[in-house]
Amino acid sequence: MERRDLESAAAHVTYLRGLLAIPLGGLFIITGLGNLGWGPLVHPWVFVASLLVLGAAWLGINRYYNDHYGRVTPSRGRQMRYHVASLILFAVGLVGGSLLDFSFDLPISAFAAVFALAMLAWFAICVGLRTRHLIILGSLLVAGLLPVWGSLPDRVSVAWLPIGVATIAAGIFDHRALVRAYGSARGLNPENSHVGG
Repeated sequence: MERRDLESAAAHVTYLRGLLAIPLGGLFIITGLGNLGWGPLVHPWVFVASLLVLGAAWLGINRYYNDHYGRVTPSRGRQMRYHVASLILFAVGLVGGSLLDFSFDLPISAFAAVFALAMLAWFAICVGLRTRHLIILGSLLVAGLLPVWGSLPDRVSVAWLPIGVATIAAGIFDHRALVRAYGSARGLNPENSHVGG
């Protein structure tokens, strides 16, 4: 295997750490439920406690990946591409779509639709767009474009729920792709496995 192939594979491992999407999707879901005034999330301290739990889960999952699959430092160019794409596309997806919904009385959820498009672009740039991404995020896009959102009093808060589910689903399938491509964490010995890619 050539060096370029090894670097590409090492960098790909970084972006397939899909279980990290579970706390992120959980954040989206509790944000939507909290904004809708659901159950215990109406209390700010419950929301803050939930954030702490999700943050601890993210740190634990990240440690799991570091311990079982090693760490990769992508090349400076790849890191720059990743950071710029993330900054622009997440801003467009999270802010742009919700602003459209707040500004216009549309029968669709611009928030869900724009978020789906932004995530499809992010996967295409950073990870490589796969069929699983097209299915999950395409379903979110279709759901956002259905003309059923106009009757909802708070479409943006409701849209957080399918956005969170789609984020979690994409992450789980990316993790499965990591395991299929590089084997189970139990079978690896990543001692001294910090790699540049």
